[in-house]
Amino acid sequence: MRRAGLSRPAFFLALAIAIIAASGCYSSDYRRTMAANVSLLSDMSDKLADYCRTFFKLDDRQLSSEEMGEFYYAFNKANAFSSSTPREASRPSHRDFVKLLNAYEKFAHAADEYRLNGKPDPAILASLLSQHAQVRHLAGKVTEDLKNERD
Repeated sequence: MRRAGLSRPAFFLALAIAIIAASGCYSSDYRRTMAANVSLLSDMSDKLADYCRTFFKLDDRQLSSEEMGEFYYAFNKANAFSSSTPREASRPSHRDFVKLLNAYEKFAHAADEYRLNGKPDPAILASLLSQHAQVRHLAGKVTEDLKNERD
């Protein structure tokens, strides 16, 4: 006796059509999703730079490792988007976005190491703020690329 549903070819055809339609919708809004990810990384970089300037103080307490997770979450989310758009890899915006991802990841890890070091250091802070400036520069470059690209 055959069970209805999963053994029917029509079910698999409908599932394949749904997957293709969903992936088509996802790739068709590349520009909007890319801009949102650039904004996310840029905003989180600004926030992390602010934390670096105050040596990770929130009111009277130190920023916790759990709270640092939001910076890694932003990277993971943006990285997942980048990985899901291999057809766009030849676009200048995508190539520059990969550079932005790398710069952001480097900045987040360096800032976390600075936080864990336990003491403020003006030289390290200057290096971190330089990394932040690089993230901001690359975010602007991706935004400019998006304006110049055709769909």
